[in-house]
Amino acid sequence: MDFTSERNTGKIHVAWEPVSNALNSFALLHQSTQLPGLSPWVEQTASQLTDEQLQINRLLFIALRDALTPQRDEPNFPSYLHNLGELNAYVLRKRILEPLRRRFSQRTAASPPHTKYLITDVDTYLDTVRKTYGEDDFDAGLQRQAHQLLQDPQEMQRTILAHLETLWKTTFAQEWKRVQNMLRWQSEMFTNSLRQEATLEETIYEFTGRHLPAEISRAVAGAEEIILIPSWHTGRRMTVWSGAEWIEGEWGGKEVARIFFSEPPNYDVAQQRDTIMSRPELQARLGALADETRLSIIELLTHRSELHAQEIIAALDLSQSSVSRHLKQLVSMKYLYERRGEGANKTYRLSSYYLARTAQAVQQLSEEGDMPSADRLPERAYSQELKRFVDRSGRLTTWPPAKQGDKLLILEYLASFFEKGRMYSEKEVNALLLEHTTIKDAAALRRGLYEYRFMNRQPNGSQYWLIEGA
Repeated sequence: MDFTSERNTGKIHVAWEPVSNALNSFALLHQSTQLPGLSPWVEQTASQLTDEQLQINRLLFIALRDALTPQRDEPNFPSYLHNLGELNAYVLRKRILEPLRRRFSQRTAASPPHTKYLITDVDTYLDTVRKTYGEDDFDAGLQRQAHQLLQDPQEMQRTILAHLETLWKTTFAQEWKRVQNMLRWQSEMFTNSLRQEATLEETIYEFTGRHLPAEISRAVAGAEEIILIPSWHTGRRMTVWSGAEWIEGEWGGKEVARIFFSEPPNYDVAQQRDTIMSRPELQARLGALADETRLSIIELLTHRSELHAQEIIAALDLSQSSVSRHLKQLVSMKYLYERRGEGANKTYRLSSYYLARTAQAVQQLSEEGDMPSADRLPERAYSQELKRFVDRSGRLTTWPPAKQGDKLLILEYLASFFEKGRMYSEKEVNALLLEHTTIKDAAALRRGLYEYRFMNRQPNGSQYWLIEGA
């Protein structure tokens, strides 16, 4: 299926998938020098691995990848490792060979070699892999190593488990504790913002502010389903994990592509609504960029994905107070995401979405010659859109609407009844919502305001407030 240009027919999903997330991060380790722009965690972790460990990593995540593809219901990585260890070693080998045979048939239109010959004849195995995946991705030495392990399934299983257990315990378990809550939150936000009628190209742009790379489009071309997974470690790149899944007890029947992408947690789903940027906002955003130091900071982050404040200070050779002032201005315009680390340390990442939004506003200005401000938008046009969902007294009568855009329109309307800077109890939020709706389910509306980032709340739900700029 061509997901790039065809509309989503329910085959594109967003998921959290902690096990897939971990495996993708592990797969990046041996690519840290070839793929610039990955997160500092990948670079630092890769530098701590021995050459032997990096070679085993290549072997597992290139030549034996299908053996690693997890089931979707795996709750966490320790559980995944346990189940992988309990699996019959010969079934594990089958997870590699059956998808290989099926892909060979699909891509060559020829009958695949029998499994027996793939196991016993190294030349047959190498020729099958080469014809299936192409010359560009073929590493004969690596595939010979893989073939040796395929001849001894128990040793293959031990090698896989030993390597994954080491990576999990020594590098990733603590890191996962640090990032999992933010990734879970991102998954929920992206799930809520996924438009069922959008193409993959449109979805990726809406989620990241970047166009779908051609190599990603090619990599998912044969997939029957695509899962979009927020990652903390891909930096400004996207990666793909294509693997076969069980169908009615048989491994290798369905190809599923998982696309991993990173976007700073200041991504605001509510900003996807088609608002027009006012002249004052555009002037402020362009003013923030009209400085050599701030442009240098942005340039640094395009190459390194995430940097500590001290690293930026050292790279620019400026005083801490000067750099802090420039960082603060870029953060206030949401060009950067600021994250507090251990102690007083802060790290920074680019927000490609807000850079793209500014560029789009400049393009609109050049094309139209004038940029109408939000204050000059005709009120009647706005009311006409909303009129379908409210009665004559302005009370909401419909929730939830079928279309994503209508949902954001309604939530924006409801948010307008709350005062900026004021804290509301849950009871006060419910009362205000019920005052302006005929719908009795205030909890659903309150949840919508929170999930779509019009309002924020305390972790225990005791207080709510409008998000600045919502």
